[in-house]
Amino acid sequence: MTFYAIWTPPGRHDVVHATLVPQRMSWLVLLLGWPGLLARGCPIAGLMAGGVALVAWAVMPHGLPLLVVLAAMHVLLALCAADLRGWELGLRGLTPGPVVMARDADDARLRLMHAAAPSTPIA
Repeated sequence: MTFYAIWTPPGRHDVVHATLVPQRMSWLVLLLGWPGLLARGCPIAGLMAGGVALVAWAVMPHGLPLLVVLAAMHVLLALCAADLRGWELGLRGLTPGPVVMARDADDARLRLMHAAAPSTPIA
């Protein structure tokens, strides 16, 4: 089971236009680093991390120290990928909503629709 953070556009609090962000480590970011952030939809954080990687490449001696620093960057970015995605969605004007626990994104959207449904039956 995974927690999904719900981000909705301003003025629209419906489930259809909500963006679901899984709150877990990103394996794509762990493998690729900052290009993985770009692929996940985080251009600002991805380019900032790419700049830090280029500065590390230029400043540090090549070899094991550089490899350790870049590997640590990959792990740190992978662990914080969901928070970085939420930060960028907030910069785009989306508002955070409830957190839903589900097996996958479809189940999370279904649980969110069930929670938003009126409690009295319409007859």
